[in-house]
Amino acid sequence: MRVWVPISTDQLLELEKNRSLPGLQGFAVTDSWAASREDQDEEVLESDILAVAASLSPIVVVVEAPAEQTSGNSGAVQLSNAIGERQIQAIFAASPQEPDEMLWFGPTERLEILDFLSLSDD
Repeated sequence: MRVWVPISTDQLLELEKNRSLPGLQGFAVTDSWAASREDQDEEVLESDILAVAASLSPIVVVVEAPAEQTSGNSGAVQLSNAIGERQIQAIFAASPQEPDEMLWFGPTERLEILDFLSLSDD
């Protein structure tokens, strides 16, 4: 299942250091959530679920991982296991200067995200 997981800057640093994060809650385009949406286009649904996750954190990690739906049609899911770096499909981040604009980063661009968020040691 593709899951959009909102994480904190501390969790991003932990991911970079340990190459994994413990099982977390996230959001997915579940059948019940999708059924509650007017537009059924897959890209629109994914953009909408990103917005849901981004409302909780300026950093959202997109992973392919086993997860269980936790509540009705909210799209909320619980990841079954820790997130490993190989499961990461993408990372979205918003800068403090433009919190409403999420930028896409590839799964191997964690150092670039740290720099973008002014979290690098440089």
